[in-house]
Amino acid sequence: MKPFVLVFLLLIVVSVDLQAQKPVHQGTVKGIIADSLTQQPVPFATVSLFRGDSLVNGTLTDSLGRFELQWIPYGTYRLTFSLVGYRPVQSPILTLNAEQTVLDVGQLMVSQDAKLLKTVTIRGQKPLIEQRADGITFNAESLPALAGSDASDVLRKVPLLTIDANGGLSMRGSSQIRVFIDGKPSDLYASSVADALKSISGETIVKVEVITHPSARYDAEGTDGVVNIITRKSLQNATNGNIRLALANRSENVMADLQHQSGKWLLKADAFYQLFWNRNGAVLNRESESFRVVQTSESRQLGDYFFGGLKALYSLDSLNTLDFGYRSRGSSFRTKTVADNFHADDETLQPSFQRKTDSPVSNDGNTFNVGYTGQSKDKRKEFSFIGLYFAFTGTNRYELEQQRGQVMNYRENFDSKTRNRDLSLQIDYSHSFTDRWKWETGGKLVRKALDSDSRFGIYGFADQQYANDPTRSNAFSYESRVYAGYTSVNLSLKKWQFTAGTRYEKTDLTASFKDVALRIPSFHNLVPNLLINHNVSPKSSLKLSYSVKLNRPYFSILNPTVNNSDSLNRQFGNPQLQPEITRRYQLTYSRNSTRLFMDIGLFYNDNRNSIESIRTARPDGVFESTWQNIGRNRRLGLALNLTWKPSTQLNLSATLTPQYVWLESRALNLTNHGLMRELVLNGTYKLPHGFSIDFYGFFDANNLRLQGYRTGWKYYSLTFGKESKNKRLVMALRMDTILTPHTFIREETATDAFRQTQTYRLQNQHIRLTIAYKLGRKEIKGPRVRTVENPD
Repeated sequence: MKPFVLVFLLLIVVSVDLQAQKPVHQGTVKGIIADSLTQQPVPFATVSLFRGDSLVNGTLTDSLGRFELQWIPYGTYRLTFSLVGYRPVQSPILTLNAEQTVLDVGQLMVSQDAKLLKTVTIRGQKPLIEQRADGITFNAESLPALAGSDASDVLRKVPLLTIDANGGLSMRGSSQIRVFIDGKPSDLYASSVADALKSISGETIVKVEVITHPSARYDAEGTDGVVNIITRKSLQNATNGNIRLALANRSENVMADLQHQSGKWLLKADAFYQLFWNRNGAVLNRESESFRVVQTSESRQLGDYFFGGLKALYSLDSLNTLDFGYRSRGSSFRTKTVADNFHADDETLQPSFQRKTDSPVSNDGNTFNVGYTGQSKDKRKEFSFIGLYFAFTGTNRYELEQQRGQVMNYRENFDSKTRNRDLSLQIDYSHSFTDRWKWETGGKLVRKALDSDSRFGIYGFADQQYANDPTRSNAFSYESRVYAGYTSVNLSLKKWQFTAGTRYEKTDLTASFKDVALRIPSFHNLVPNLLINHNVSPKSSLKLSYSVKLNRPYFSILNPTVNNSDSLNRQFGNPQLQPEITRRYQLTYSRNSTRLFMDIGLFYNDNRNSIESIRTARPDGVFESTWQNIGRNRRLGLALNLTWKPSTQLNLSATLTPQYVWLESRALNLTNHGLMRELVLNGTYKLPHGFSIDFYGFFDANNLRLQGYRTGWKYYSLTFGKESKNKRLVMALRMDTILTPHTFIREETATDAFRQTQTYRLQNQHIRLTIAYKLGRKEIKGPRVRTVENPD
C-alpha cells in the first residue's frame, strides 16, 4: 500500500501546481458574421483574435454565422475575418476587463469580392492513415460513409485490427486488446468489447488511434494493443444525435444517442436495446478402449439486453475539465436444451437416457465514474484522474429432467446468485520538458470483491420436493486488490524515437470456499517495455519492441463449484492458479503514402506459465474439466497488412496473419504444434446518388489447443447502403454468410487414454435491415472547394 500512498501524494502536489498556473482573469468575445449584400449569415468564416501581431485564438463561424471565443485573458485585442470569396475584415480595438467580461460585437458585415469568387482553391485531402511512433491513427472521416454502421463496422476497416464473427477483437495474433472510447475504458459501456462497440454509431467516429506498442501507462494485463475511438463533438450551443433501428431474422435492436453543448457544459446520453433468438445443435463422440458414448443436443435461446448512460463534461476553463458519468446494463436470456445420450453395446449404439435442461440467466449492473483532466498554461504538464465504481448482481439457474425410456428417473435444480463490487482509481501525470523529451508517471488501484452462493437441489419422487445437496452447495467469496505504479520516458532524436518504461503491479488475493479460507499467494510483477522507432524515410519507419504482459485468473476459472448439468462433463475451477506471464518481441516495418499503407510485423510470444483447460476421462466415460498452470505457449508469427485507397470512392484492405504455435506440458507429457492462419478481406465502394457497397470476410484455419484443436471460422458479410441527399437518413441491408445458413465447428481432444470429437452447428446466417436518422443541426462542413489528393 505504501507505493500507492506516494502516488496519491504526487496527485496532490501536481494538482496544486496546475491550479496555481490557472488564469483567473478571463472573458468571452462573440458575434455574428453576415453578408452585407444578402443580409444572410456567413458560415465557416475564419475568425482570428490578435493581441498586437500575435495570434491568441481562433475559430470558425457555425452554420448560422455565429462565433464565440472563450477563456480569453483580459487585455486589448482586434478581430479579423476571412473566407474565400469575401474581402478580409478587421474590427476596431476591443478591450476585455473586469467591467466587461463578455464582449458581444454584434453583427459584422462582410462584402463579397468578385475577383476572389472566380478563383478555385485546391487543397490536399486528409490522409486516411497517419503513422505514429507507437502505432497509427485511422481517420475514419476520410472513408466513404458506412451506411447504418456501428463502431465494430468502422474497426473492420482499420488496418492491423481483426474482428471475428462474434465481434471479438484481435491485433497481430493476440486478442488481449484494450478498447477506449474518448479515452474512457469500454468496460464503462458494456460487459464485453463486442457489446460496447454496438453502442457507438459509426457516423459519429472521427478517428481511431491504434497503439501497437503500449507504454507502461497501460495495464500489464490484457494490453498487447490499445484502441482508442474518438467521436465527433457537438457544435457550440447545439444539439445533435442519432437514432437507429435494425430488423433481422435472428435479432432486433434500437439505438439512440444525443449530445448537447451549451457554454461550458457538454451533455451526452445514449441507449441500446436488443432482442435476440438462436437455435443451435451439437454432436459429441467420446471413446476409449473400454467405452464409447455419443450425445446429440439441440438448444434454443431467447433473450434481450440493454445498456445506456449519461455523461456530463464541464470545462472549468480552456485547460481544465471535469467529467461525470453513470451507466446501466441488464440482460436476461433463457436456453432450453434437449440432449440424447447413447452408449455402445457390441459396437451398436443404444439409447441411454434423455436430459432436458431449462437455464434462465439474468444480470444487472451499474457504473459510476468521475474524472478530471488539467494542463499547465504552457501545456507542457498534464494531469488526469479517473475513478470508477461498478456494482453487479447476477443469477444463474437451471432445472434438469432425466428420462430413461418412458420413465423420468432423475430431476435436479441449481440456483446461483453472484454479487460483484469493483472500484478503480487511476492518476496520470506527464511533463514535456522539451519538444523531444517527455516523462510520464502515475498509479492505479483496482479492487474486485465477489460473492457467490450456489445451491443444488435433488428431487425426491417419494415426497415430491427438492432437497438441498450439501456436498455440492457452497458459498464462494473472492477479493483481489491490484496496486500499480509506472514511469515512462519518451525521447526523440532526429530520425529516432525511444520509449522506455517499467510498471510494478502487486496483486493480493483472498478467497473462501464453504466458509473455509483458501491460501492464495500474492503476486509481485515488474513489467518493463522498450520501443525503438527509426524513420527510414518520410513515408516509412522501422520499429523494434519488447514488453512483458500478464493474464490473471479470475472468478470464472477460480471458482471450485462443480457444474454437472451436462451428464458427460463435470467442470470446476482451480483457486490455486497463478497469472500467466508472456514476453513479447516485435519487429515492424511500415510504409504509408496517400494511396497505399503497408505494415509487416514479425512477432514472437513466449508464455511459460500458460493456463490451460485440462480434461481427464473417468472409467464411466464422464469428463472432469478444470484449469492448470502446466503449459508453455510459444508463437512465432507474421502480420501483413495492405490498405489501398485508389480513389475517394474506393477503399480496399487485406490482413494475413500466419503463426506457428508450440504448446507443451511436461507435467502431463503433452505436446502440440502446428501452423495457424488468419485472413481478413474488406472493401468499401461509394456509388453515385448516395449508394454504397461494403464487403467484409474473416477466414481462419485450425486453432490449436494443448489436447487438440478447433476448426476455423468462415465468415463474410455484404452490405448495400443508401444515404439521402441531405445525409440525414441512411438505410442499409446487410447479409452475413448468406450462402451458408449454418457454420459447423469441429473440436477434437485426444490423449493416450481417450479421443473425443464434438461438432457444433451454429446458426450463423444473419440478414439485417438498418434505418438510421441524424437528429439536430448538421455538423460543420468546410467551404465548397475543389479537392485533389496529393500524389505519391
